[in-house]
Amino acid sequence: MNESTLTKDERTCLQSWFRQAIAKIEVEEATAQFLQNRKVLEGQFDGHNVPVTRRRAKRATVSGHSKEFAV
Repeated sequence: MNESTLTKDERTCLQSWFRQAIAKIEVEEATAQFLQNRKVLEGQFDGHNVPVTRRRAKRATVSGHSKEFAV
């Protein structure tokens, strides 16, 4: 059985390497998502699904800003 144990310094080095690798991937994913959203907003996206959604207006009979109180 060939069992190798890592020293504290080696573990710390690996942990920071993995953190750096994960952070780099997260930055790349966020950049790709930003660019995709920007294409959609500028009308350059020619795909079928649009990830940007708009909220529907509320169907209240009287909107909040037009309510008036009679005194």
